[in-house]
Amino acid sequence: WSDVNHWPDWNPDMNESRLEGQLKLGATGMINTKSGGKHDVVVTHYEEGRSFELESTALPATKMAIRATITPSGNGSRITQGFEPRGLLAPIVGPMMSGPILKTFNAVLNGLKRKVEATS
Repeated sequence: WSDVNHWPDWNPDMNESRLEGQLKLGATGMINTKSGGKHDVVVTHYEEGRSFELESTALPATKMAIRATITPSGNGSRITQGFEPRGLLAPIVGPMMSGPILKTFNAVLNGLKRKVEATS
């Protein structure tokens, strides 16, 4: 989860991902997804072992943020993921992009679950 360079190992939508250095606030990198293409990203939120947010500029005057959070749940953990369009064109672009992005979440989270359970 925190090793962005290995996200394609478990994320079926990820062609390539790269982060300069460790996952931390302000870190920059690139993601290349099958559903959304190649984008530069910056970590805009980070709580070690708990949550992070990546923000990318998808179109002029529009940013796309993906947030992932882990919370304790019974004997395990619960992972949630969210998407938020931001910026001047967000009200227009958000509805067009949210469907394709949200459709990938179940496969992504299931891939992460398989990876975690295989290494436990």
